[in-house]
Amino acid sequence: MKLEFIRPFLKYIPEVKKPSRALPLKEKVLWVALVLGIFFVLGVIYPLGITETELNKSGFELMQIVFASQIGSLITVGIGPIVVASIMLQLLVGTGALELDLTRNEDKALFQGAQKILVVIFALLESAAMCAAFQLGGNMYWIVVLQVAMGSIILMFLDEIISKYGIGSGIGLFIAGGVSQTIITASINPMQMAGAVGIYAGAIPNFISKLVAGHFDIFLLFPIVATLFIFLVVVYGESMRLEIPLAYGTLRGISARYPIKFFYVSNIPVILAAALIQSLQLIPSIFGIHAGMSYQEMNILQQGVYTLFSYITTGYGNSNNIYGILNPSSIYQLGDITVIIHMLIYGTFFLALCVLFGKFWAATTNIGPEKVAQQIHQGGMQIPGFRRDIRVIQHVLERYIPQMVVISSVAVGVLALFADFLGVFGSGTGILLTVGILFRMYEQLQKEEMGSMPMWFRGLFGKQR
Repeated sequence: MKLEFIRPFLKYIPEVKKPSRALPLKEKVLWVALVLGIFFVLGVIYPLGITETELNKSGFELMQIVFASQIGSLITVGIGPIVVASIMLQLLVGTGALELDLTRNEDKALFQGAQKILVVIFALLESAAMCAAFQLGGNMYWIVVLQVAMGSIILMFLDEIISKYGIGSGIGLFIAGGVSQTIITASINPMQMAGAVGIYAGAIPNFISKLVAGHFDIFLLFPIVATLFIFLVVVYGESMRLEIPLAYGTLRGISARYPIKFFYVSNIPVILAAALIQSLQLIPSIFGIHAGMSYQEMNILQQGVYTLFSYITTGYGNSNNIYGILNPSSIYQLGDITVIIHMLIYGTFFLALCVLFGKFWAATTNIGPEKVAQQIHQGGMQIPGFRRDIRVIQHVLERYIPQMVVISSVAVGVLALFADFLGVFGSGTGILLTVGILFRMYEQLQKEEMGSMPMWFRGLFGKQR
């Protein structure tokens, strides 16, 4: 399928112009700070027509983290339309359903134009669905839908500003900003809980309040310690890699290495698995099961459906929750065999989804052995000691990449599971996303900083590969 039919419309699609000069690092950082500030402001602005700000967001915490959304505000659907449109087009291009060569500027512009059109469509559809699900707007329903959709469209252009004027991507920045805000708020928020005297929203103020009252409860700080521990483990995992030696076929004596990261498929398997589990939470409503319905009020079919879906979707806000089960204050629940069975079912289902989505993502994008071999071959490189043949490169890569796809999918899945069982702030998926995003931003900052230094000074830091 070709997308040439939309090319005449590209001139009508707004676009952020590229800078006319090379921007210094300080200016890029300022653009990042400005865009992040706008994102936070959008998250506290409620659309015209919404009067009730106390919304029941229980069970949708993960969705707000993954899609950098704030339910009830202008960014109720967040970057959801951008992510869905991007993944859909990448999969269509990767599978050959769309005939686009993204190495050509003309096709790249066509891809970006099609993505913007899809973002607008998905923004309207998702906004309508979310406003209906949370009963936002009342008589002004469609006005609220348009405002919420406009919030996501604004995020699309903010993402474009970051990609051209800032560092990294706007999508990554919004996710990292949202997760960081959640972690900081849950740690140091000094506001008292509504209707509770002496109980604060932040773990540290709550611990201090209890300590002043003569009650030493160290377990209140456990989520903070667990968050720092998972953060360090993910950072260590991000730095691990397997390097395959390469050599230039036409330039003797010059070598290079192709790095295969331990988190080879990045966080994609966890994101897709978590998004599917989030969607599965809505299925019981088809069988007439609604929030607040007691188990005794259900018929036999409804009880079976409720039990099944509570076991495979638990961990993200359900009433039958195992989130934070390894916290010392609640670990006594492990003495119940049903809790152990629950953890095993949920963990097995989650890890199976991670492996499935990891293999699917590797097969439909440019990180499989065949695509990577083509990239290496086109770069004029070969495996040392072998003749320059793409089949040799692919054969060597097939010894590593398929195994790394499974290993990395399981690794990110286990980390996300363990983090959720510990009850970390921001969820395990959120921390995985944030660390990966910040790690890539750090690497890009290093390149930007090194690029602005004189050649002789860069030499002091060793050979750059």
